[in-house]
Amino acid sequence: MSLPVLLCLNLAILCSGCGAETYEQRLNETEQYFSYLHERNQALAGTWSAPPIHFRPPLDFQEISAAAPAAVPAGENGEAEPAEPTQTIDPRQPDFADLKLPGLEGAWRTEVPVDLENETVDRPAYLYVLCNYSLLQNEEQEAAANFLNEVNNQLSTTFNKYLNTEDFVNERFPRKRGYTNPKEFTFNSFTPEMPIDGAPYEIQIYLTESGEYQAAILAFIPQNMVRKSKLQEQIDFSLETFDLQPPQRGNGGGESRPSTQF
Repeated sequence: MSLPVLLCLNLAILCSGCGAETYEQRLNETEQYFSYLHERNQALAGTWSAPPIHFRPPLDFQEISAAAPAAVPAGENGEAEPAEPTQTIDPRQPDFADLKLPGLEGAWRTEVPVDLENETVDRPAYLYVLCNYSLLQNEEQEAAANFLNEVNNQLSTTFNKYLNTEDFVNERFPRKRGYTNPKEFTFNSFTPEMPIDGAPYEIQIYLTESGEYQAAILAFIPQNMVRKSKLQEQIDFSLETFDLQPPQRGNGGGESRPSTQF
């Protein structure tokens, strides 16, 4: 066999090897991608939305429903009589502390096992989503611009903990290499001196902005959880899906609307 023919055969073999290696690499990347999607879908519920927020809550958390509007009694002629203004309590607001969260859009709760005094007991974990949307709708521009500071002030006052904005750090989700555009938050956490429901808690604060819109995600998590890593992983996956976007025209109302998973 001539030298040119041998060179061509060797080149073909080398190219074939390169192609096989590239194919193997792409196949491995595809498997990792679908494994990541499966893991995330196993950790999250369907999409929840309220203008201007869209995200997927952690699967283990159940949404706390807002108070239903009170029925208006009918008068003698069958028409509804104007009811006297009554102050209703929002069941989504925390009932474990003297804390009223501003701009509360959604709240979730779950029970988790906690090691407490040589026994394992169930304690609640909470997730809250806050936004300055209603302030902007009411054209309260100054209050809307100061919304995140107000959230920090409410937490500071309730738990006697000074929250210095300089102590917040930047966090990106996913924390490591992922298959979605990373979502950025400023983050801080602290443990109140007083226990909640007889157990020490960690309060995690995630803050984000988009244009004039500001939002906060608060997680109240018992310490000494039996499976803290699982719950934290769900919260991290959830933050990957958090979108803060101006609502589209004609899309009024703030009800949560489940939709397809992604």
